[in-house]
Amino acid sequence: MIMQQALLKANEEVGKLLLEHHSLQIKQKSDMFDLVTDMDLRSQELLRDAYARILPEAAFLGEEDMSDTPAPGQLYWLVDPIDGTKNFVHELQLSCIATALCQDGEALLACVYNPWNGEFYFAEKGKGATLNGEPIHVSNRSFRDSMAAIGQGYGERHETVQRLKPLWEYCFVHCRGIRALGTAELSLCYVAAGRLDGYIEQAIMPWDYLPGNLIIREAGGVATNWKGELPSPNGMDSLLVGTPDFHQTMLPLCKNLQTRCGF
Repeated sequence: MIMQQALLKANEEVGKLLLEHHSLQIKQKSDMFDLVTDMDLRSQELLRDAYARILPEAAFLGEEDMSDTPAPGQLYWLVDPIDGTKNFVHELQLSCIATALCQDGEALLACVYNPWNGEFYFAEKGKGATLNGEPIHVSNRSFRDSMAAIGQGYGERHETVQRLKPLWEYCFVHCRGIRALGTAELSLCYVAAGRLDGYIEQAIMPWDYLPGNLIIREAGGVATNWKGELPSPNGMDSLLVGTPDFHQTMLPLCKNLQTRCGF
């Protein structure tokens, strides 16, 4: 409880900064679709300072600076200072701060904070998941009644479309609906809270899913890559998460697509 309250306070302070009106400095990273702003960098440094006060012995890895190298067995923070940067740039008010406290690639606790509505998701390994202090659980909806979310992949866009198209089509035909929120971490948390029932991503980095994955598992959901294995904590991987029914239904399709596409 002490750690949870300390993380909430730190995230709220950084969240206040994100809520202010800004003349953003926007830069491209890998391509025109991959953006970073000065607020990503400022938020990350504020979180680095705050988390150092909470747990001085832990290393710090942020999306915008992965230069720290945790020693074997050392605790480390894995942080995405703004998940949903393009949403943030376009003032869609659908982005969040995502944090996992990890050891040897495994998330031990995680939090995701949405400053736009004050929602704070938290989970600790083996102790369940909460939203603003209240327990949450994935839904028990059938696959037919489920609402799915699908990410936008990574890399060359025409190739990504071809990889995701069969999954999009299947969900579109057989599920209640499909959404693309533009933020992986909030999509994962919405699955954990029972608002969505599944999330599929062709390629995603650890800081975009490790926090949300722990929250989903602690809320009774299933989180794997498209092979049905635990996603890699050290590099890009595919992602399939959801209720047990959603995951079981989509896994054979994901496995087949992964094999055919060779990624």
